[in-house]
Order: sequence, then C-alpha cells, then structure tokens
Amino acid sequence: MKLMAQTDRPAYGAASIRSAQWRTGLIAVATIALGFVFSATALASDVFDRPALLSAASAAARADIASADRHILIVRHARKADESCNALDCPLGESGLAMVERLDTLLGEPDFDAVFSSSACRTYQTALAAGDVLQHAAAPSAAEMCGGGVADRTRAEALDAAVSSDVRWTFVAEHSNTSCGWVAGIAGPEMLEGTLCAGGRLESGDYGDIFWLYRTDGSWRLDVLEAAFDIDG
Repeated sequence: MKLMAQTDRPAYGAASIRSAQWRTGLIAVATIALGFVFSATALASDVFDRPALLSAASAAARADIASADRHILIVRHARKADESCNALDCPLGESGLAMVERLDTLLGEPDFDAVFSSSACRTYQTALAAGDVLQHAAAPSAAEMCGGGVADRTRAEALDAAVSSDVRWTFVAEHSNTSCGWVAGIAGPEMLEGTLCAGGRLESGDYGDIFWLYRTDGSWRLDVLEAAFDIDG
C-alpha cells in the first residue's frame, strides 16, 4: 500500500499541473481576446482623422462616415451682427464669432483640403474655421469679394469644382437660401426630404447646422448635425 501511494502521488501531481496549465491557458486566451477588443476600439478612434467631428455625428451614421472616402460639409454662415443687414459686407456679430470658434474646435486639424464660400463677408468669416477660403460670387451682380477683389467664378462653377475634386475634405459656407442647393446639387434633391432643407431653404432661425455629405461605395449620403456649432444670439 505504501508503494501504491508513492506511485499514485506523481500521477496526482501531474494531473494538478495539467489543470493549472489549462487554467493558465484560458486566462491567457481571455487576456489576449480582451486586448484585441481594446485595441480594436482604440484603432477605430485613431484611424478616423477628425474624431471630435465624428463624435458629433448621429450614432447610426458613424460607421459609414468612418469608412467614407470623401466628405463635404455645408453650413449656413454664423450669426450676423445685425440680422436685418443683407449687404455683402455685413460682418458676424459677437455670437457669430463665438460660433466660428466652436466650429473651428469641432472641425479639428489639419485644415480642410478645399474651402469654399460666397463672397459675402459673413460666409467668408465662417469658412475661415476650415482653412484658406476660395470665394465665389454671391450673386451674378455681387462678385466683390470680402477683403477686396472680384470673384472669378460663379456659385455653379464652385459647386462643379467641389463635386469633380478628389480631395478628402471639403467645406462650404453659404446662405439660408443657397446652402440647401449645394446639398441637392451634390447628392440629389431627394436627399433634402426629412431635413431642415425640405422646403428648399433654411428658415431664418436655423443656425449652426452642419450638412455632412459623405461618399461610400460611390454614393453620397447625408447626416445633419443640427445646431452643432450654434450659440444663441
């Protein structure tokens, strides 16, 4: 019996070792799997080049936005110093300038690849949040640019340039009666349905909305970030 007990003890010890090794293996696999989860989450946030902007998008659209190859953001200008002023040189007010600061933070770095605005100072000042601005005539009879000079292309020509470009990031600052036309001109009028542009134009109190057009598999889609950079006047 003593011999048998001595013989059994190594067998019991081997089984214990195998059990411990099995537990260690399971823990290692679980640790690796958890590491993959954390790594994938970190990678997803690191890969997209404008994480703050992506976080402002609707949750349902984020995955598609993150995989898109082109992005065109269209906004109405920020709040004017005097809401009754509609001349080309009407500047932004204090709340409008604060909106531009908020927009700048939301857009992040670096500057956008292409930035368009009408030649009105209020749209030009808003577009500066995205980078160096190319101005187009606000109207056929209103081509004087903010800061001096004359715009050498029309709104239609600017829209064509934005659509035909292959740059990743494009920003457009327009007016309440022209912003929606850019969305329709790029993605089709049906894209306006169910949005603030459903009537073909924005209402007078619609400020701070970002119309985010993003292209996936060759098709344009839209996510509207309502009041994303608004500050009440």
